[in-house]
Amino acid sequence: MLIFEQQHGRHVWRLEATVWNGEARLQVWPWYQPKDGGDLRPCAARFGGGFAIPLERLDELKAALGSINHRADSA
Repeated sequence: MLIFEQQHGRHVWRLEATVWNGEARLQVWPWYQPKDGGDLRPCAARFGGGFAIPLERLDELKAALGSINHRADSA
């Protein structure tokens, strides 16, 4: 399930909720537009792929992201 997209240069970074090998994950991965057109395709890991976070660690990630916002408010 696609949650969020962000264009960066020639890539579109996608945040998706996925299941891989029976494990629910939050996946952050770059996608690209093929030169011949068509739908976006995921970048291969060897070309700077992304990463996945187990969903049971999502609360830790939210806390970490919240601390960034808190630090920006304090600056």
